[in-house]
Amino acid sequence: MRQPSFGQGIIVSIVVAALVFAMAIAAVGRGDDDPTNIPAGETTGWLYWGVAVLIIAGAGAGAQYAEEIAKVAAQAVGQRRVTAAVPTAWAVPAVATFGTLLLIATYHNSWMLLLGPLFAFLGTAGALFSRDLLDDVGDAAHRMAVTVHTVIIHAAAFLALGTVYINKFPDWFSASLVGLIAGALALEMLERATEFPPRHMLYALVVGLLLWQATLAVNWWPMHGWSGGAVLLVCFYLSAGLLLSGAERGGPRFRDLIEYGGVSILALAFLIVSG
Repeated sequence: MRQPSFGQGIIVSIVVAALVFAMAIAAVGRGDDDPTNIPAGETTGWLYWGVAVLIIAGAGAGAQYAEEIAKVAAQAVGQRRVTAAVPTAWAVPAVATFGTLLLIATYHNSWMLLLGPLFAFLGTAGALFSRDLLDDVGDAAHRMAVTVHTVIIHAAAFLALGTVYINKFPDWFSASLVGLIAGALALEMLERATEFPPRHMLYALVVGLLLWQATLAVNWWPMHGWSGGAVLLVCFYLSAGLLLSGAERGGPRFRDLIEYGGVSILALAFLIVSG
């Protein structure tokens, strides 16, 4: 375990959680109960979202800085640390922080004083911790490390995609947000691939565009609550998973098509029946 990275990550995570707690205090309140309003805007305004942008950027920059510091520290003691083709340590913390701030604004109740900082802390610390695990490439537990990394990414995706869907933003805005979220997380997933950086960017763009289109379709589908976010998560799982498999092996195997396609079909069928 590369403790220097996780130690820096804990500090960044605590700072982000503290800032999110302050934002939760500002957002808590009673909305106007008008069903035509966007929930995230009932108790917040331009000041909240202006500060939110700064916090999201700070979470991503802080996580990337912690990653770079850890890389230098590991090299100083002779530890091998995999060099990323494209800097991606910022992606999950930024997405998790965005999802948390949007969640706080959406529900704006006293529970968010607890859940907001908790989700922000876990999103940042979990992302950096999972990247530390991936660096132990010679360990027998590397497969478990890949699983942890994947779970963290998809948890951040569900939080962010679900809160975007619940708010029923205008189609162009929600699709753009979902495309950016999916592209950033796909770029983080491709950290494990051996493709050249331009292909990483291209694959991430493809995932973003696919989720952009999926959002337009889901917005016309009469789903309720978090079900729409779950559908978008399935779309992300399918598109990003297949592209990652192709990037890792030069093309998706038949087994990958069965795995990702089968799980996605079953999940969508369940959501259609239950939603």
